[in-house]
Amino acid sequence: MSGYSGGCHCGNIRVWFETELVPADLTPRACQCSFCRKHSTRALSDPSGHIHLTIKNKDNVSCYQFGTKTTEFLVCANCGVYVSAYMPYGENAYANVMANVLLAHENFGPGILIDYGAEDEAEKRERRRRNWTPASLTFED
Repeated sequence: MSGYSGGCHCGNIRVWFETELVPADLTPRACQCSFCRKHSTRALSDPSGHIHLTIKNKDNVSCYQFGTKTTEFLVCANCGVYVSAYMPYGENAYANVMANVLLAHENFGPGILIDYGAEDEAEKRERRRRNWTPASLTFED
């Protein structure tokens, strides 16, 4: 399977987004919640792919949660880059990756505006489970 690599600015959080989809087939989503607007997100996911997240030093990662606390927003505490939204779900996990952290970031579009504000916790979890990418999170330290 092919894919895209990237990570935060300092390299503490690395990502490998496995997908057979080319940039033209991946539509970035620009969530309109206050957190995502402040980070100018362009989230990518592929339910048929896999996102591998590797963290060198877990003490230098902020796993920010807000609202329903269903998801961990992985932000490097060292360089400040928001890399991924990660949702544990039973024995599985699902994530998206920010197009801006990928080495090929310029190949992806600006993103379509999305507002998930009307969803309750169960709806958020189900949408993410259905639409996000299966994911794994590994700590090196």
